[in-house]
Amino acid sequence: MTDPDLRPLAARADLVAGAALLLVALGAFVTGGSLSWGTITQPGPGFFPRALAVLLAVLSLALLTRGLRHPGADLREQWADGEGRRRVLLMTATLLGYVLLVGTAGYLLTTAALFVVMVRWVGGRGWTATLLTGAIGSAGSYLLFGRLLRVELPAGPWLP
Repeated sequence: MTDPDLRPLAARADLVAGAALLLVALGAFVTGGSLSWGTITQPGPGFFPRALAVLLAVLSLALLTRGLRHPGADLREQWADGEGRRRVLLMTATLLGYVLLVGTAGYLLTTAALFVVMVRWVGGRGWTATLLTGAIGSAGSYLLFGRLLRVELPAGPWLP
């Protein structure tokens, strides 16, 4: 059950997150405008980015609607426990590091590291689950995107 004192804060978070995500979706859609759509059977390079931008816009509008139905003006700290803030900051830093390193370190290594951080330090799982998820997630996504869908992934030192 939600604490009544936190409801205005949750509504504010929905408004801020919904507006920010809507801006990201609009930016992604406009940026992908120069790429061809292709067709459903032969999607072009702009098909998936723009389709995902539309999906993100719809979901952000749902967040905005929820925030508007329960308006709040309270700007208290979002996470009273430092743990929530720590996980969000760690995941944000990890994603930024991923984007910066994937081109040089390669897809397999950086994706495995991303999974390790998500599972171990954000999700709090043990090392066995962490290493298995990192290896299977990295290799599986490479097989799906790199081999099956033939997406060019950054090779780095680990890919042929």
